[in-house]
Amino acid sequence: MKKCALALVFATMLALSAPTMAISNSDSEIKTNQSIWIGSHASFNSWRAVSRDEFILWASPSKPYLVKIWRPFTSLRFVHTIGVSTTAGRVSKFDYVIVDGQRRPIKSIVALDRETAKGMRWQS
Repeated sequence: MKKCALALVFATMLALSAPTMAISNSDSEIKTNQSIWIGSHASFNSWRAVSRDEFILWASPSKPYLVKIWRPFTSLRFVHTIGVSTTAGRVSKFDYVIVDGQRRPIKSIVALDRETAKGMRWQS
């Protein structure tokens, strides 16, 4: 019950979504396996799906992260809310994503620059 309530809170906070993507692999633009600090307020600015197993999570208007999950969600492009677990005020690769009641572990988190994240679009 407690986990469902936590997932519902995070899903509500992440209600904004928009179309997405194209990924850059330049070492100067990304840092792999980062964690996202969310602190005690436990909320994100927004998120946007870029493929069935990747989405951009905006921790603030200037801090986007590309989050990759281990197994794809078939409905990630069409859902309005997602849930993200946290550990000690951070989202890391040891946490998971919840979509339509299904949990998937996070594979990696990559810090992006703002321009790269805004240019990313949905990949089929």
